[in-house]
Amino acid sequence: QVKGLEFDYVILVDVNLSAFPEDDESRHLLHIAATRAAHQLWVTTTASPSMLVPEKLREQV
Repeated sequence: QVKGLEFDYVILVDVNLSAFPEDDESRHLLHIAATRAAHQLWVTTTASPSMLVPEKLREQV
């Protein structure tokens, strides 16, 4: 459980369509993980990025 916790750096690995489909649960989990970063958030993927990743970030992959 990470409620209320914050980390200097957060790395989200393999944020792709199969791991994070466009549904409410995936959106919630991705939001929680991404908002734990105090200074830097790194998002990686080995396939097509999840549609939950903002378009500007998907363009950079």
